[in-house]
Amino acid sequence: MNVSVIIPVYNAEATLDKCLQSILKQDTKFNYEVICIDDASSDSSLAILRTYKDKIKIIEQSSNRGPGPARNKGIKEASGDYLMFIDSDDYVSSNFVDKMYQTALDYEAEMVICNFVRVEEDKKVYVNKGEFNIYEKGSINEVLLMEFHSCNRIIKKDIMTLYPDILYEDVVSISKTAIRAKKIVKIEDYLYYYVYRDGSTTRTLDERNLDILKAYERINDDFIKNNYQSELEFLYVNGLLVDLFIKLVKVGKMKEAKKIKKDVEKVYPNWYQNKYLKEVKLSKRLYLFCLKHDMYRTIERVFRR
Repeated sequence: MNVSVIIPVYNAEATLDKCLQSILKQDTKFNYEVICIDDASSDSSLAILRTYKDKIKIIEQSSNRGPGPARNKGIKEASGDYLMFIDSDDYVSSNFVDKMYQTALDYEAEMVICNFVRVEEDKKVYVNKGEFNIYEKGSINEVLLMEFHSCNRIIKKDIMTLYPDILYEDVVSISKTAIRAKKIVKIEDYLYYYVYRDGSTTRTLDERNLDILKAYERINDDFIKNNYQSELEFLYVNGLLVDLFIKLVKVGKMKEAKKIKKDVEKVYPNWYQNKYLKEVKLSKRLYLFCLKHDMYRTIERVFRR
């Protein structure tokens, strides 16, 4: 088997058909299997999966464990040399498997990354993660600055790091896997359609969002050992001082937000001097300037709901 496509499924009755149709109608000469893990759905997702039972492998879990453990189950059942992942809310282009696997073969790459399309209501935003490039082991600095999505990649199974049981499981698994890879290829094709939904766990705020701290703790040693300190610092700034801080401000938790800033400054007291911050958008630089100088009232006026 060339490729195993793994799809965790939980209460996805509204989107599951479109997702499955997109992956089952691939225009490719390669052999691939589709493994769906029903993570104890309480809607009709499992019934929908069973209508495809002749075309897919279905794994049923009796309790809901989350996308990370569900993907791990799929990885263990996979017979393909390479792995691909799709979220059940999303869909893919008709040449998703063919282009990604052919690229892996052509360049003897252990990971291939494509661009993706962010779909929100009727709007599509084409997200370009960089020009075509070939990255060798030890020189993947740019790769570690890309978003750690599982779903816009193909990964050789024998280097895949399993997912931890935390909310930001992709950060840990994909970054560790990227560091292990001997060669990574970035292509410019837009092959994956990532559907934004209001109920997405990473877009809403609850105590699980603090799992981002656990994720960074788990990747800390790998980044430092492989001389990616600046990249790790940038992740702390972007993930904690931007994403999590603003989420806390929006819901009126400035006290908690200030604590996040203090926690980051204990590890990176000179975070504002990170070399990658020069490359971010002007609006983000202005926000970080305000944050550096403790201009909390200004930040609240901009972001408070």
